[in-house]
Amino acid sequence: MTTSPDDLARRAAARLAPDLGPALPALVEARLQGGAPPARYDAATAIALAALVLNAAKFAWDIHRDRRKDGAPPTPDSVARQLRLSLRIEGVTEAQRDRVIAVVVEEAGKEDGKEPGSKAS
Repeated sequence: MTTSPDDLARRAAARLAPDLGPALPALVEARLQGGAPPARYDAATAIALAALVLNAAKFAWDIHRDRRKDGAPPTPDSVARQLRLSLRIEGVTEAQRDRVIAVVVEEAGKEDGKEPGSKAS
């Protein structure tokens, strides 16, 4: 893989911004850099979504890294299932959680060259 969990979180946040709010990429970046989120947004929900994106990206990254050591990369369905079972963030609806997981799994799959037109590492 040529990117990091942080890069995966940034890409997922950018894709999720139209659905979950335009502040999401800035909030994810603030969490990555250890700064405070922008004050003009609903802080509780925005911070919860940013935390979910970061946690999902880190966990998906770890799953891919660990399973790749054992052979072939994991299937998207198995990664999504593990994330759904493990990730619960207060202040985030199940629909929001599932959308975040879907995007993170798609972005992680791009690293494996599974997306059409992507380059395998």
